[in-house]
Amino acid sequence: MNILCLNTCLKQSYVCLITDNGSYESVSDGSVQHSITLLSQIDEILNNAKINVSSLDYIGVCIGPGSFTGIRIGLAVAKGLANALKIKIIPIDTLTLIAYNTLNNCQYAVMKGIKDEYFLGTICNGKIISYQLLQKSELDNIINFENYICSCDNLNEFNCQLETIEKLNMKNVILENIALAKEPINVEPMYLRLSQAEVQKKGKK
Repeated sequence: MNILCLNTCLKQSYVCLITDNGSYESVSDGSVQHSITLLSQIDEILNNAKINVSSLDYIGVCIGPGSFTGIRIGLAVAKGLANALKIKIIPIDTLTLIAYNTLNNCQYAVMKGIKDEYFLGTICNGKIISYQLLQKSELDNIINFENYICSCDNLNEFNCQLETIEKLNMKNVILENIALAKEPINVEPMYLRLSQAEVQKKGKK
């Protein structure tokens, strides 16, 4: 079984190829746009594994939350490939990905949004059971030093016990969630917040 995994929700473009003979990874340096790096990363990783794109069985993709542009690019590429190959997509959200990569028994997965906004996932038995978009003051009222938090961001502004995850590996979470595979048309982004254009439009009404 061959599964191509894409994550463009954060600063770096992450591509992983899972095969029966092992896995291959490619991570961009984060200095350029996903639209520039992603396709070349996919080509490189397929060539390294000596696998033709037509041999893919599934595509795993991170659907957000995260960068609006990044989410759209990742989903567009995933849906384009899946439609062309007539295969399904395994959608995974960023907070679930963070929770799967933690080494500790964390209670919350947190990632920074824009300005003073934070995305919060409440963890129960290793899985996210609820999602929230909060202002810093609201998050301050929820977490404290007794809480174990996992994040891909530096959250030193909060008084909590923090595990900062430097690399969000998609392999295990994708393999454990193959049953969630959907037809490309049924895969939707997880934004949790309105875009800036939508916020401005709403404010004018």
